[in-house]
Amino acid sequence: MLCQQKLATLNEQFAIEGQLQFNATGDLIVADISNQHAVASIALQGAQVLSWVAKKEDTRGAEKGANEQQPLIWLSDEATFIAGKTVRGGIPVCWPWFGAHPDRDDYPAHGFVRAAVWDVVKTSTTAAGQTNVVFRLPQTQVPLALWSHNTELELHVSVGATLELNLITRNLGLETVTISQALHSYFAVGDISDVTVKGLEGCQFIDALNDWQCKVETTPICIDAEIDRIYQNTKPVCSLEDKGWQRRINIETNNSRSTVVWNPWVDKSARLGDMGEGGYLNMLCIETGNIGDDRVSIAAGAEHCLSVCYRIAKN
Repeated sequence: MLCQQKLATLNEQFAIEGQLQFNATGDLIVADISNQHAVASIALQGAQVLSWVAKKEDTRGAEKGANEQQPLIWLSDEATFIAGKTVRGGIPVCWPWFGAHPDRDDYPAHGFVRAAVWDVVKTSTTAAGQTNVVFRLPQTQVPLALWSHNTELELHVSVGATLELNLITRNLGLETVTISQALHSYFAVGDISDVTVKGLEGCQFIDALNDWQCKVETTPICIDAEIDRIYQNTKPVCSLEDKGWQRRINIETNNSRSTVVWNPWVDKSARLGDMGEGGYLNMLCIETGNIGDDRVSIAAGAEHCLSVCYRIAKN
């Protein structure tokens, strides 16, 4: 009953006729978007983008669903939509730390906002048909035992001809706050053996699978085994080239100095338990963030905006 009441309130305050409606998916409330450019879904839990699919330019006479391209975002076939449980796939938000907490191994990995329920504070549309949603993490969802700093966190999502995310951290306190963070994007691919990541050549990376050794990337990245690397001091653009789907995903960032490339492959997929059978063959994480030596310090009264734009082009 509470979910239905909240759905009704959200739709009354923030729905956009013909573009945006709030619906229930399992235990979660999801913002479903369909405009002239794309269809997308974003869960209020974690402010997690679950899907984004561009529409084809000519859709005359097409059946429902036939006017869509291949999905940008991978979502596991075994993903569950249970309150308080993170969803495998999409674009989880990792904040205010990435990976394990630097000092406390009993704190949750990747921070605490992925399982928190965010507020919708604004929705809008543009003359070009873009749909915008602003999510804010409510203070009631911040566990003081884990994070005692006075901060405000927002995620701005824009669904149009591109998918754009802006993660804004505001320091409302009197002392400098240091964070690490990432937009943990799972990209859908036709076949992992036919993809190449370009734009990270020359960057140092930390190899999490080889005693956290620091190495230098010398070539474009092809995937034929488990990979877990944190690239540092990265350039603002890299790309995922997919031969099978004949496309290139350009990843354009701002205020990001770290890029994570991750695929769990066979054994770790089995240990995770929610990747789905053979799911690792159709996904690759390329994560935008500020991690390790590239973490961000935000002065009192200042803010930091981590931005990324995903753009699909024919390969």
